[in-house]
Amino acid sequence: MMRPSRLSASYASLLPALNRLGYRADVREAFVCGSRCVVVVSGAPATRVLNDGSWERDDGLSGPDPAGLLALYRDERAHMAVRNLVRHDLKGVARDILVADGIPVGVILDVEEQGGGLAVSFRRVEGVPEDTVIHDWTARAKAVPALLEEIA
Repeated sequence: MMRPSRLSASYASLLPALNRLGYRADVREAFVCGSRCVVVVSGAPATRVLNDGSWERDDGLSGPDPAGLLALYRDERAHMAVRNLVRHDLKGVARDILVADGIPVGVILDVEEQGGGLAVSFRRVEGVPEDTVIHDWTARAKAVPALLEEIA
């Protein structure tokens, strides 16, 4: 078990915001010299937090502090939301809208266009499957990137 330091605690404080953005995230002990801890985010390269408080992701991106890391993930989610709409990826669009509405989505099980809405079956991070209808989904999907910017 990792003993939290002030530095790892500052990165751990990002976890609620990352969860609200639809990521599953955790801070773990680093086993690499020069690293204090590792921020592991679902579907993204691991991020090593260095002893000086800066961070470096396995894909080469880096930054000076926790705020920069949160901004990176927020921007990536906003770009993903735009891409999902352009590609007409209904599961992705439904996920983006539900996350922007503050619903912690674990998985989208099924999506079907129904009239002017999307009939969605999903499972929250914890719980049983649920069904909902997202009305006016195109306009709501276009607003998602701006809503994601407000999270955290």
